[in-house]
Amino acid sequence: MRPLTGIRVLEVAEIWAGPYCGTLLGDMGAEIVKVESVQRISRGPIRPRPGSPGYPDGEPGERPWNRVANFNAINRNKMAVTLDLTRPEGVDVFLDLVAGSDVVVSNYSFGVMEKFGLGFDALRHARPDVVVAFMPGYGNTGPYKSIRSMGMSIDAISGHSALRGYPDLDLSRLSPVHHPDAVGGVTAAFAICTAIHQRARSGKSQFVDISQSEAFIPHLGEVFLEYELTGKTRERRGNRHPAMAPHGAYPCEGEDAWVTIAVRTDSEWSALCEVIGDPGLAGDHRFATLENRLQHHDEIDDVLSRWTSQHNYQRVTELLQARGIPAGPVLDCCAATFDDPHLQERRYFDTIQHPDAGTHPMSGPIWKLHSESESRHEPAPGLGQHNEYVLGEVLGITRERLDSLERDNVIGTVPLEGADMGGVRRANRAAGGS
Repeated sequence: MRPLTGIRVLEVAEIWAGPYCGTLLGDMGAEIVKVESVQRISRGPIRPRPGSPGYPDGEPGERPWNRVANFNAINRNKMAVTLDLTRPEGVDVFLDLVAGSDVVVSNYSFGVMEKFGLGFDALRHARPDVVVAFMPGYGNTGPYKSIRSMGMSIDAISGHSALRGYPDLDLSRLSPVHHPDAVGGVTAAFAICTAIHQRARSGKSQFVDISQSEAFIPHLGEVFLEYELTGKTRERRGNRHPAMAPHGAYPCEGEDAWVTIAVRTDSEWSALCEVIGDPGLAGDHRFATLENRLQHHDEIDDVLSRWTSQHNYQRVTELLQARGIPAGPVLDCCAATFDDPHLQERRYFDTIQHPDAGTHPMSGPIWKLHSESESRHEPAPGLGQHNEYVLGEVLGITRERLDSLERDNVIGTVPLEGADMGGVRRANRAAGGS
């Protein structure tokens, strides 16, 4: 039995951080009910152009909101219902769900759940021992609490953006990084598990206040400590390291093939020189000590690049690892990673059949349990796919009422016009409507 079997989680979340939290809890056996709406979706455009990226074979199909890759990759092991939480009927149904659930998690901006009438007090009134986790970008208190955020803005406000990149390039040349989203999701999943444990001991409801930015800042702990000790702000270093040389990524045989190498000690440097067939290089006064190697790093890079460019990156990795030198291939995020023998042997990728998206290898759960012969990996749900089961069978809503809710667009399986632009009401206001 998986550790969270018997726990029901209501996930009111979009994009990455919140949905990733729900996915991790689902991997551990929790029953995840993802709550969306036909008025607002985070599943890409309703009518993307043929050939648009992010869809199987570049074809959006008749229901592109169920085929888009970035949603399907991050929402495994869930059921999905739709509810319009801006209307009393939707809120009433949601509170009925809360009464039979253990956890409510949301990564909406601060105040959105309260605006729905679904703040902590309302949720624990529906279930006195409910665990509630709200995880806006900057937390639920403080002067930044109402600032809306995305992964890149959290990356910037944490200081991470100022550290990334090369010293000769300004911040306008940074590539997009959404690391804080993943960190927020993992942190929230851990916090929810501890809150469930505390509830079991106390029998009381728990409110978990999660700031995605604060969850990420400890990943930069050494940088803050360095500033406190020296009073100096760390500059961007690119691939260089202040206490290792050589240290970087080096071109290998083939198109856009690279290997990473890090040398920590003089003995590793000597071993590296032997591997590349130039043992005398270790005695060169320019490279004899770490301090000298740091000063002549460009020259070392030239020597190493000439050698690595003659070899396959896997072969370079094997040769260096055999001598205890840290090295690893730079795999692209598609074919090379899918074909990686280590990941294949560990069965990291699962072949998943999705009713709308087709059959594809997907990244699987990030942990395995000895008590379970197979990992849990159900395909991401379609929009409102489980309305009838969750609302009808679990809650006992009659067929007549379900039909009425669907006619009134409180529930549904097809997004309304404008839903992909942030909500049909926003679109109506832009057009001059109420």
